[in-house]
Amino acid sequence: MARLFVEFCLPHHRGENMRPKALAEFVGESSDLAETRWIDNETASYLSLKASKCSIDTVHPFALSHEDAEDLLNLVETIVEREFPDLPFDPKATMGPETLSKGWLEGPRQSPDRWGVFFWAFPDWGDSSGSVLMLTSPSA
Repeated sequence: MARLFVEFCLPHHRGENMRPKALAEFVGESSDLAETRWIDNETASYLSLKASKCSIDTVHPFALSHEDAEDLLNLVETIVEREFPDLPFDPKATMGPETLSKGWLEGPRQSPDRWGVFFWAFPDWGDSSGSVLMLTSPSA
């Protein structure tokens, strides 16, 4: 997931059109006017691209284990520190005690100017297990 985040979400955030690369490398799973979602056959992760959002998701039965989710969270922290050194950690960006979640977000809540990186993993939820690694950009 970290590799997909670096290869797709970071360039997408900077304004690059990542759809041609996604079309060449992945299988299209769904598409509408607002979003296209692809499946990475190597990791069974979903890549979603919207105008101001890029996310990589996993779902059961391909959800991350608790250990893999912790490792990914450590990688995401390193990526955020390197790519967005001024993006503040938001201690309120959590999804409860049964999850691994962390967010680095800037801008007022509920504002189109709010943007940042958010990671949420819920590995121990059985058939509902999964994870989300998302980068949102300020609305244009």
